[in-house]
Amino acid sequence: MPVNECDWFDLNENTPFEDALELKKCKLLAERVEDRLRESKSRLQCGEVLLPNNLTLRIAKDCLKMSESEPCGVRGCVIYINLEEKNACHKLGKVVCDPDTVSTFEITLNLRQDCNKWLNLTRLLPERLLKKFGRDRALVISESYTLRKKKLYRSNSS
Repeated sequence: MPVNECDWFDLNENTPFEDALELKKCKLLAERVEDRLRESKSRLQCGEVLLPNNLTLRIAKDCLKMSESEPCGVRGCVIYINLEEKNACHKLGKVVCDPDTVSTFEITLNLRQDCNKWLNLTRLLPERLLKKFGRDRALVISESYTLRKKKLYRSNSS
């Protein structure tokens, strides 16, 4: 079901977007994060990356909030996307929000694998059995994530 300007609410705060421009920025940023995740499937050796409903929209809205106090806003942001697994952290890619703007801060997004979903039972099946049925392993992403912001400049006041 597509997201409409009138009925999409932030899942954390139950408040609508301030305006249509904020919603548009959020959707564009969410699409770019999804694109990076799609591109990382081969690196993760899986056939599908399954995301909870509205996860990338929540991430995008949080990133937009974190960029409000920055000199260039979200245009000065680079988002590094990682996947935390039990014993490893995989770098999945990065989103440069505006390639024509000097980066003034970075946000590191750490996603987690959801080990509680029934789809992860496919890890118990042999790879060749899955391929016989025309399926590759699916990676299920958890609803929880962390964002860490790092400024790339010093302000005069500090």
